[in-house]
Amino acid sequence: MTTHFDLGPRERQIVEAIHKHGEASVSDVLDELPDPPTYSTVRAILGQLTRKGILTVRAEKNKYFYKATACKETTQRSAVKNLLATIFYGNASDAIAAMIDVAGKDLTDEQLKRIQLKIQNAKKENR
Repeated sequence: MTTHFDLGPRERQIVEAIHKHGEASVSDVLDELPDPPTYSTVRAILGQLTRKGILTVRAEKNKYFYKATACKETTQRSAVKNLLATIFYGNASDAIAAMIDVAGKDLTDEQLKRIQLKIQNAKKENR
């Protein structure tokens, strides 16, 4: 099965738009895309994503609604696992350090506390 990480940039944007809505029509997706392509192009990409197993589709009257087959959290975890394996060669501390370097000053106190809690829990599990 294709993962979110294996998708092209436009495909990822479309899946993210669908995650945002939970279930979305072509028009809903178009409204979310920066520099949107044509309606026909979005519909074609949605069809490809459905064939890849990333989305499901249901028809209601003359309209189609698309939904992701995996929840956003599952999709994110899959992408992070792939990123960790391919870019950081399995080294989680390098990956985390790079993410903190990139996010840096944009991290809120609440986000930093969440990161600290995750680190504390990981330490407990490794004892």
